[in-house]
Amino acid sequence: MNAKVVAAIILFGITVVGCVVFISFMGHSNEPNSDTEPIPASEAVILEVKADSVSCNGLTLLIKNVGMAEYLFGSEYVIERQLADGWYQLPYISEDIVWTSIGYILAGNSTQETELDWTGCYGALGPGNYRITKDFSYIHSSGDYDDTEYSISANFSIDFALSRNYY
Repeated sequence: MNAKVVAAIILFGITVVGCVVFISFMGHSNEPNSDTEPIPASEAVILEVKADSVSCNGLTLLIKNVGMAEYLFGSEYVIERQLADGWYQLPYISEDIVWTSIGYILAGNSTQETELDWTGCYGALGPGNYRITKDFSYIHSSGDYDDTEYSISANFSIDFALSRNYY
């Protein structure tokens, strides 16, 4: 075989292999990409209490995702009350409290609004400073989620006027 033909075949083979490798790695990088790599839920997810929504029976919670990754969360939440020496979880009013086992998806760069009525779990709350906490998990692109849960909280207050109108 002619040396020029052999060289052309080798060059063609190297070009094909190079194209295949380039295509397979296109878009992949060892450097974090802010569009695809998750920021921790502790930085990406924000809980806010909707203005003027607080009552002794519940509130409206705004759940914001300022990142691009998706997070999973459930219906369960915890309410704590602030006392002089720290935060204390409120006890349930019954031992028979159950939460639905459902997973809600919080899409990247989105906000969800949910109305909560805690009277079935905690009863009506009196005046004081409280916080509500929910857990979030990172969803991988494959659809499964990370076992690591991130607890995110939002503070709220019930003043004497609100509680007086209730009782």
